[in-house]
Amino acid sequence: MEFRLLGPLEVWTDGAEVRIGRRQERLVLAALLLKANEVIAPTELVDLLWPHDPPTDAAGAVQVYVSRLRKTGVPIEGTRDGYRAVVEPEAVDLYRFRRMVAEARRTIDPVERSDKLRTALVLWRGEPLADLFVGTHALAGVEEERRAAEQDRIDADLAAGRHHALADELAARVEADPLREQLVIAWMTALYRAGRKADALAAYSGLADRLAGEFGLDPAPAVRRLYLAVRRDDPALRLPGTGGDAVPRELPADISVLAGRDDLLEEAQGVLKGTARVYCLWGAAGVGKSAAATRIGHLVSAAFPDGQLFARLQDVHGAPVPPQTLLGRMLRSLGVAPRAIPKSLDDRAALFREQTADRRLLVVLDDALHSPDAELLLPTGPASAAIITSRRPLPDLAPPATMPCTSPESATPPPTDGPTSGVVHRQVLPLDADASRGLLTRLVGHPLRDHATRTLVTGCAGLPLALRIVGARLALSGEDALPTLLAGHDDPPVSAPRRRAQHGLQLDSLVAGDLAVRSSLDRTLALLDPEGQALFERLSLVGVTEFPSWVAAPLLDCDESTGLAAFERLVELGLVDLVSGQYYKLHDLVRSYSAARLAVTGNPAEPRDRYLTAVHRLTALADSQLNHGMTLASHLEVPAHPVLGVAEQQIADDPTLWFGRTWQLIGTAAFTALESGNAELAGKLGIRLNGYHVTQELLEPRIELLEAVRDALKTAGPFELYVRTEIALLPAYHRSPRELLTEGTRLLELAVQAESPYLQVRALVEMSHGARWAGEPELALTHSTRALALIDQPGGPESMRSVVLRTLASAYTDLHDYAAAQEWFEQILQLSVPGSMMEGLDLAILGEIKMELGELGDSEQLLRRAAANFRSVSSYYHLAWPTALLARLAVRRQRADEAAQLVAEVNSWFETLPWSVEIHLRAAEADLAIATGNQEAGREILLATIKKAEARGDSQFATAYQQILDAHDQAD
Repeated sequence: MEFRLLGPLEVWTDGAEVRIGRRQERLVLAALLLKANEVIAPTELVDLLWPHDPPTDAAGAVQVYVSRLRKTGVPIEGTRDGYRAVVEPEAVDLYRFRRMVAEARRTIDPVERSDKLRTALVLWRGEPLADLFVGTHALAGVEEERRAAEQDRIDADLAAGRHHALADELAARVEADPLREQLVIAWMTALYRAGRKADALAAYSGLADRLAGEFGLDPAPAVRRLYLAVRRDDPALRLPGTGGDAVPRELPADISVLAGRDDLLEEAQGVLKGTARVYCLWGAAGVGKSAAATRIGHLVSAAFPDGQLFARLQDVHGAPVPPQTLLGRMLRSLGVAPRAIPKSLDDRAALFREQTADRRLLVVLDDALHSPDAELLLPTGPASAAIITSRRPLPDLAPPATMPCTSPESATPPPTDGPTSGVVHRQVLPLDADASRGLLTRLVGHPLRDHATRTLVTGCAGLPLALRIVGARLALSGEDALPTLLAGHDDPPVSAPRRRAQHGLQLDSLVAGDLAVRSSLDRTLALLDPEGQALFERLSLVGVTEFPSWVAAPLLDCDESTGLAAFERLVELGLVDLVSGQYYKLHDLVRSYSAARLAVTGNPAEPRDRYLTAVHRLTALADSQLNHGMTLASHLEVPAHPVLGVAEQQIADDPTLWFGRTWQLIGTAAFTALESGNAELAGKLGIRLNGYHVTQELLEPRIELLEAVRDALKTAGPFELYVRTEIALLPAYHRSPRELLTEGTRLLELAVQAESPYLQVRALVEMSHGARWAGEPELALTHSTRALALIDQPGGPESMRSVVLRTLASAYTDLHDYAAAQEWFEQILQLSVPGSMMEGLDLAILGEIKMELGELGDSEQLLRRAAANFRSVSSYYHLAWPTALLARLAVRRQRADEAAQLVAEVNSWFETLPWSVEIHLRAAEADLAIATGNQEAGREILLATIKKAEARGDSQFATAYQQILDAHDQAD
């Protein structure tokens, strides 16, 4: 077992954490581990658990806690004097830390000593046992051990010549702990050795002012002495033993936790120690390029004994640092006297090439903008190497001619790596969910609630920068910081599509110290041309995570090819991900930034309206080509512009596939139209999308959108569209037959007010359905006959004739007048659109009638045609009906294996069977059970289905199943 005390208490075995939930048990274990292999008296444990008011049998309670700990596998031994944890010292991180620190302090070489101390300090995950609030008397010494090790590491870095990296690191440390004398001395020394004498003096002045103002104190004598030494350029301040040949150690401090980069680290070490000596990492803002580069630098530093140089090619505001300035700094680090450094860029570059020609140097260049600037800073020595990070790929990067020019086969370079380029390019991708969760847990020091973890991991979009900020805030403030970080996640959503658009971590909450996601994204966006920036900002108007490339055309008011090129530039910088083909992804976190930018840079109304018009046109085209046979949107016009040829060809090729990838975008566009006050456009989009929703049984988004549209249209109009939306909603609710009749009557009154014969017919059709399901086929015939009369009037809605005849024929089927029903359906088939979903419904009903009449061959032919129609629109919800009927038909034809296969196929399509599928499938299952000799199981299926139908008020199906049951009973 492994025990971790340097942070929240953790126990691990075989790679899994052992859960010890009770705080009392965790306290007992912590106390035993802090004095591992020593006996602790029960009274000491009682005082720890109950410092003020121990229970009567406190010693017995301690014994119970110890017993529970033993059951988890913790080795605790009981003696006459108390208890002790019998563990190997290496199994406890505290003792492992002490051993590693002691070993480091015995190491003479400062570089090796620093690296060993860093490795030891990585074991710390936060305040020791912070989750248990153990008294400071037990932990004060442990915490001081860490501070002492940190100071030893800083001293080792100073001795190793890593003053450049220390100068920045120590600024933050001194700010947090201004009274720690040794930190201040190390900071000023690092600044001075980095050639920043003025900064060292300013650091002293700032510190003196702060101490005087806040504490009424003067700097410590040692600090004052150092200040005077800096002022007079005391030679004693120089790095000992370097003379004029400095060995720079400028790598930033290694990051304590680096997750999900093992393959990258392994490959990089092989590359940099092999024959290709430039390793270029590129990727999006916050993805962890710099952290990976720093870790790689530390891993390979021993292979470059002449030193490691480090330079950031952008300042904190994202502005490029001139190569001339960087060359000056690097030459000073190599020991060139300031007066000997030439003024011009060319002369400095020539001197740098000369200085690096015979050295074994590692150069790390962070945040490179352009290949030519980076090339000036590459060392020329054949045994030297470089690591470069960039936000965009640098395919034209070329090392100096004197560096080796062969990429190792083991690096398997992508096509951008020429066989003789000497450069390996690698994209650093966001972390996957598991790696993100693991990193966040390690940073916080303990697991969070499942919901919080999922939300934070999703919101951080796999960006280590965001995860580190969240982890730092939670480690500092505990779960009290969760409400701020999760702001908006628990609010009642306006809609499912809008929920995706609204929810995400708040950018303003992603700040910790000098880490901020917004500033990192600012620097990336500054690299884009104005057109690319405009597209990025306007993508927030789309409101969904994934979207096709055609959205760029209306957002930018350009053609599709220009929009596609702008997308490619966004992908290059990692602001947008390419999903597949011409579909892209914008994470919620980045979309939040995009929306904030748009709010600042200009009025989004014009690009928004162009975009919504484009969505309207494409949705109308796709709906008209979907061949569902529904008429609800048939009167709506198709906007003439904008014409998007590529997208429209995709619709013509496969409208179902197009809808499958776009329906969420359309729904979100409808909500955007509502928010902008355009209820009419939202209504048209909702009606156009309704056909696809029905074919795919997308019930919740269908209701959600249509309800929102209905509520807006009720006050904003137009009235006819409002009534049309109400009628579209009615069948979606799956109301009881009586409710359907009542609602249909109300909608008929509204349709009369709207003076729309079409809507009156639609209302009567719904009333006919309600009457059928209520077991009143005569009333259904009455409503259907009224609807048919409206159609026969001059100017009547002829498009509804087949729909009304279908309800008429279905009513005759319920009356068992199969001859009349068959005659009506044969007429309907002549009116139906060939291959449509509605024709499929007619074929399925007629096939069922033929089966009841015993015409099994004709029945099978009709049912297979119906199934083909439903497959053509990918509507498995509707396909289940003829498939279940085919299963019943197979039973009647004594093909039990085929029937079983068809039943299993239908079940495989649904996680939960919709009622309209279940009512057909249960009959097939009952027939199959009875046909295979399991009469009792068949009866139970039918009885359960009858009971469920009666509970739902579906008298039609309850009666039909009772008749099936009676027929089976008579057969028995």
